[in-house]
Amino acid sequence: MNNTTLKTLLCTFLMVMSCSGCVAVWGKSYNVAMSNSRSVVIEYDRMVANMPAMLQAAQAECDKYKKDAVLDNVSGGNIGIRVNTYRCETRKADKVIDVQG
Repeated sequence: MNNTTLKTLLCTFLMVMSCSGCVAVWGKSYNVAMSNSRSVVIEYDRMVANMPAMLQAAQAECDKYKKDAVLDNVSGGNIGIRVNTYRCETRKADKVIDVQG
């Protein structure tokens, strides 16, 4: 093996280990780092994230306050971890349209 191949293998190995480390620590592909009545902050690894489950988790946190989760910001965290911040916005009732009247 040449030097470039070894470097590529080492980088790949380290990336896989760092990704699996997050899942091992969090127990899933994302972590609800902070939550209150105004916002939800979720850390996740893009390589292994289960996006539908993560979005459901954000909504579940906002549901506690009868609000809807709206993506506000996406930023980078430490060691390649991404951070999504969701606003918890007041639900707007659906308007009922009377089509018979």
